[in-house]
Amino acid sequence: MRENRRRAQVVAVTSGKGGVGKTSTSVNLAIALAQRGRNVVLLDADLGLANVEVLLGLTSVYNLQHVISGEKRLVEVLVPGPGGIMVVPGSSGLARLADLGPVARTNILNGLEELQESTDYIIIDTMAGIGQNAVSFCVAADEVLLVCTPEPSSIVDAYAMLKTICQMRDDAMLNLVVNMAGSEEQAQAVAGKFSNVSQQFLGRPIACIGCILRDQHVSQAVMQTNPFILRFPNAPATRCIHELAGKVIYRRAGIDFRRPSFFKRFAQSLGIASNA
Repeated sequence: MRENRRRAQVVAVTSGKGGVGKTSTSVNLAIALAQRGRNVVLLDADLGLANVEVLLGLTSVYNLQHVISGEKRLVEVLVPGPGGIMVVPGSSGLARLADLGPVARTNILNGLEELQESTDYIIIDTMAGIGQNAVSFCVAADEVLLVCTPEPSSIVDAYAMLKTICQMRDDAMLNLVVNMAGSEEQAQAVAGKFSNVSQQFLGRPIACIGCILRDQHVSQAVMQTNPFILRFPNAPATRCIHELAGKVIYRRAGIDFRRPSFFKRFAQSLGIASNA
């Protein structure tokens, strides 16, 4: 990685379990950043489900498999999304990255590095749970947003994800996002208990970077395959996502961009040597 080049901040959005609004958070956060004048790429790494495309009402012709095969460069599979974002469609091909030959590895890793050098933010919607793919993305990211809800099982699974990431990378920048909160007070209570447990058992607190209030407009927007930030610009959830975007931008100043690039760290986490 040549340090004088532009470099995107890579934010992995993850969760300990499905159904907590991780993909909705990823999609709407990406658009909120774009509305603030940033160049944003949303990478659908929830392999095999393509939930990002569903929420955005998109249908892609090309995906990462075409990059791996050498048919397309990564920048050529980007799909324009609503709100000024660009989307990298999900593909099961990335799940096989560790098994690829040297030419295919070069194709995908060079493309990913090129992407990181041509935009401001890359938002990664990871798979839910503590599987290798999700953890690899989180370990390599500049920042991880861990999404949970006030539901006890969601909190327990989020802690399991936190513990797994911390065991693999003790300097990971992790922040909690409490989704579907009944009130800001409830979100603060959940975050406080979560941070106390993290401090007690992992030796580090975890800050809550924001909450997204339970809002009927969110489910309405999902049914209409239209992000709620665009469909309902004055909704409570929209206000929350804008506050979250502001905090992500503010925290960029704390990112040490002298470290190896995201995609070099990602390759290393899968045991792949890379010159990226």
